[in-house]
Amino acid sequence: MNRTLAISGGSTLIYTGLAILMGVLPGIWLSKVPPTPGLKPLTPIEARGRDVYVSEGCFYCHTQQVRPLSGDKPFGRPSAPGDYAYQTTELLGSERTGPDLSNIGKRQSSSIWQYIHLYQPRAVVPQSIMPAFPWLFRIVDKLPPGEKAVPLPPQFAPGGTVIPNDDGKALVAYLLSLKQPPLVPTQSRAATESPSSGSPGFDAIKGAALFADNCASCHGAEGKGVPGTFPPLAGDPVVNDADPTAHIGAVLHGLGGRVINGQSYEAQMPAFADQLSDQQIADIINHERSSWGNRGALISAADVVAARANEPLQKQATTPKQVSPVAPPAPTFDAAEGSKLFADNCGACHGAEGKGVPGTFPPLAGDPVVNAADPAEHITTMLRGLSGKAIDGQKYEIEMPPFADRLSDQQIADIINHERTSWGNHGPLVTPAEITKLRAEK
Repeated sequence: MNRTLAISGGSTLIYTGLAILMGVLPGIWLSKVPPTPGLKPLTPIEARGRDVYVSEGCFYCHTQQVRPLSGDKPFGRPSAPGDYAYQTTELLGSERTGPDLSNIGKRQSSSIWQYIHLYQPRAVVPQSIMPAFPWLFRIVDKLPPGEKAVPLPPQFAPGGTVIPNDDGKALVAYLLSLKQPPLVPTQSRAATESPSSGSPGFDAIKGAALFADNCASCHGAEGKGVPGTFPPLAGDPVVNDADPTAHIGAVLHGLGGRVINGQSYEAQMPAFADQLSDQQIADIINHERSSWGNRGALISAADVVAARANEPLQKQATTPKQVSPVAPPAPTFDAAEGSKLFADNCGACHGAEGKGVPGTFPPLAGDPVVNAADPAEHITTMLRGLSGKAIDGQKYEIEMPPFADRLSDQQIADIINHERTSWGNHGPLVTPAEITKLRAEK
């Protein structure tokens, strides 16, 4: 009897020791792993969306762990411990009925696509077996102020105007926050993967696979798009243009709010400059230019390299404008570029018409800071972000991200000038030199 108790007690100690070794100690070690550089904590709305993600059981079918295997390459780079620094408990998942979501915020950055997909997955992915989540939306007869309708294809529209409810908005905010910071500079990866030859030959099989992984969810496997929501590529003038500049630029930098063949498309196409190598982008473009009856001239990876070299940030670094300290040039800006940059970086929160989202994201139309004669506060807000500020008596808790490390002085000036000349605003224009000056102040 005593011997049995002794053996039982010894086994308990052994199991306790194993539990500490296998569970507690790794947890202590992982808690000390620093965040991956560039990783950001969840905002309040994103944290609420994470709770919705859990309550709706999204992790039953989706993982958030990219393995160092060739089959996982479409999902992003292999996951690193620091990727989970701000999310406890980690939602690694154990089954992939659907794709991994570790980098979905970059792979599919269109909030419109995310809303359509949640309301009715078959509207954007016909073969999807994912259940619909209509309870994350409301159907209204009249669009409330500050809300934006979900542009469902006609065959999936319920007969009223569909808008996301608070849980739907939070879940999409969380999904869009799932972005893997790069572990190595993109350009060095592109340099190692891009061939040195400028020949416009391409691997048709790779091009088709890359298109399927990165583009087909919006544009369709047959390039037909989704009417009124995502544009078709079959027969598209840009895809068939002898000059591939606009085509390459759209894949590198994304696109949104464009009118194509008389149809306006509001959904934001994500940028792939930081996700794909020059050769991969060339292969996708060549797949599009040689499929579905298209006959656009093929391009080479060298053409993509040249397009990257013409980005505004690099232009500013290599050919800075000469500004006289005595008589600076009158402020001017490219209205089309300012509008595009605003759509890409600001429109998701502040709205295409600058109305914001009541109680969540402040309006820019009529905002005193946007219309102030002294643009210093407007500029520093763009450079360094903002949160917890009361505007017109309404406090906004959600943090606006800083853009100092993401945009050039010229790009920030173009966005500010777009805001200062739109929606009835009449703020004086700013110059890149003013951005440069305030950027240097800490």
